[in-house]
Amino acid sequence: MIIITPRYTIIEDGAINKIEEVLKKLNLRNPLIVTGRNTKKYCKFFYDIEYYDEILNSQIIEQKYIDYDCIIGVGGGRAIDTGKYLAYKLGIPFISVPTTASNDGIASPIVSIKQPSFMVDAPIAIIADTEIIKKSPKRLLSAGMGDIVSNITAVLDWKLAYKERGEKYSESSAIFSKTIAKELISYVLNSDLSEYHTKLVKALVGSGIAIAIANSSRPASGSEHLFSHALDKLKEEYNLDVNSLHGEQCGIGTIMMSYLHEKENKKLSGLHEKIKMSLKKVDAPTTAKELGFDEDIIVEALTIAHKIRNRWTILRDGLSREEARKLAEETGVI
Repeated sequence: MIIITPRYTIIEDGAINKIEEVLKKLNLRNPLIVTGRNTKKYCKFFYDIEYYDEILNSQIIEQKYIDYDCIIGVGGGRAIDTGKYLAYKLGIPFISVPTTASNDGIASPIVSIKQPSFMVDAPIAIIADTEIIKKSPKRLLSAGMGDIVSNITAVLDWKLAYKERGEKYSESSAIFSKTIAKELISYVLNSDLSEYHTKLVKALVGSGIAIAIANSSRPASGSEHLFSHALDKLKEEYNLDVNSLHGEQCGIGTIMMSYLHEKENKKLSGLHEKIKMSLKKVDAPTTAKELGFDEDIIVEALTIAHKIRNRWTILRDGLSREEARKLAEETGVI
């Protein structure tokens, strides 16, 4: 298996000004910038620009964009994901230029804009301007913490699937992913958060690379992500007016799933409280009320999460309503 990871990663103030330099090093001359209307202001380059929603609505992607030799995604999750998707469809490299840090999609080889999500090549370069990212909405940066702590339960679930179902497992990817999360948690709990935005971006990039090493989302997506996807399903099914973010949902999912792992492994005692404290420190939600959901929705999501996809986790064959409610209550989520 050939592992494709970024050839260039620049994480620093003013990094966005190095786009042209990176293009020259990669021998790329005719890029298309994919961005959103709110992030176009960062695209002060002499290259063609397309809004991500217009690309998704296009029926002739391959023909319309055939003359470009790479795609540069500038913006948040939607712009980055759409850029990755377009690069995949055209068979050309993708460069990620995030303007916030809410999830590991900024570096991962996964496209989520189309469901079900699927694997593509990782970005050939990641250019993260920490000066821009620091000014992004605090809520998005808090959500990024939720996406990173989920690596803890994702790896525990992956190891469980290896032991109980013989699933393919990468020790190097698992250790890398877990270490990234633990280091960020330690930093958050023991600092004044002055460098939080930079530490977060580095962690998210590392998480994306862990996914590339494993050629699977396993090192960063487990039962906590199943719970988040279950919430998304119920939001749509019941037409709920809740604007919770992916990382926020994963963070709360991680609190509960780590508690389930604690009950089976005494060495993990206190893990869910540590995760909860780190989320609180960055002002991420840790309860259903803070997330915007009624208690019954949280309980229902827990009971259907194991059915979301064929992935063995600590949820195994599922929780009863009684078990789900008890879990949410004992972890303080409801």
